[in-house]
Amino acid sequence: MISDNPPLDPLFLRAQQAQRQALQARKRKLARQARARHDRDDSAREPRRSTRQLAGDRYEEAAWRLLRQAGCQLLGRQLTCPLGELDLVVREGTHLVFIEVRQRTSRCFGGAAASVSTAKQQRFLRAAQWWLPTLVRRHFERQMPTYRLDVIAFEPDGAVWYRDAVRLSQDK
Repeated sequence: MISDNPPLDPLFLRAQQAQRQALQARKRKLARQARARHDRDDSAREPRRSTRQLAGDRYEEAAWRLLRQAGCQLLGRQLTCPLGELDLVVREGTHLVFIEVRQRTSRCFGGAAASVSTAKQQRFLRAAQWWLPTLVRRHFERQMPTYRLDVIAFEPDGAVWYRDAVRLSQDK
């Protein structure tokens, strides 16, 4: 049998093999770069939390356990908006409750509850008002519930839940 294809030169075969190897190496390099980019993007989306933030997270978790034991349903955690942050938002029966979690290791300067300054109360109230329409739409079938702003203070001798701690008016 006569072949129409002449035998290939060994140098040509080696060059072809080198090209295939270079192409495979390039593909592996691009895949490594894509994985590294993906890993960087993931870490960029999840900012690292400071030691204080991690401690705050632990106290918010402890506050949530206290609220869950009281029969509350969690609606949101660390809800941020341009006006501030809400630590916890829960439903207690028919009430919508916004929770500020505070912690102090010492009672110097008044302790955790006293650390909710007038400025903090205003930020807390504005953030609650910002989130109110969204929460009503999502969880209360667009019917405006009664709502209140509570503080859970972790003092050296335990947690204290101050219901209706922040009010719209100054009638306290």
